Amino acid sequence: MSPESQEYYAACDKAIKALDRANVEAFGLMKMAKWDEINIIQTVVGVYRRSARQARKRYYEVAFEGYLLMCAMCDIPHKKAHEMAEDAITDEWVADVLHQTDFVTLYRFDTETDRKAYRLAEALEVSENRNAEIDKALRYWSQQLGQYAINMTDYAMIQAMQDAGVKKAQWVTMGDEKVCGECRPRNGVIYRIDDIPPKHYGCRCRLRPIME
Repeated sequence: MSPESQEYYAACDKAIKALDRANVEAFGLMKMAKWDEINIIQTVVGVYRRSARQARKRYYEVAFEGYLLMCAMCDIPHKKAHEMAEDAITDEWVADVLHQTDFVTLYRFDTETDRKAYRLAEALEVSENRNAEIDKALRYWSQQLGQYAINMTDYAMIQAMQDAGVKKAQWVTMGDEKVCGECRPRNGVIYRIDDIPPKHYGCRCRLRPIME
């Protein structure tokens, strides 16, 4: 993996690790809760929604850093890049991304958050092994949060290219043995910004701006 590849998702990886640590603690506390029919839904939904709020803050940071990195790749001076990022990447921008049906996950972030929460609450009401249900739910929730951290990086970088007037970008794979059969043929292909194909779940291919 090239240093450029590592830098591309550096802020994203940092956010994912922080969210994972917080969620391991929050879901671990659920294992020690005293459940009854009244508090089970309230407790589980509360854990998910608090985690989602924490994620939104991380996503803003991820998007802002991704925007700045792409500006640097587009040779935009640092001061100008910061001004552009402050105008483009806002809490409203993040909320709008999360409100839309995502091309990768095929669901809306908030809708899926509540769906996962209520599904876990229902499972805990009937399961004889609640800890196993909580562990399984944590894995799925971590996958969702991690994927959206990647998405935020990608969307912010595309936003930066659009704001910089870049019309085309080159698809670049991670260049290792993990590159899938879907992405391998795209390596090096140049797409118009408006025609970049959607990525798949877990894809960490990146875009290199084509300066004209």
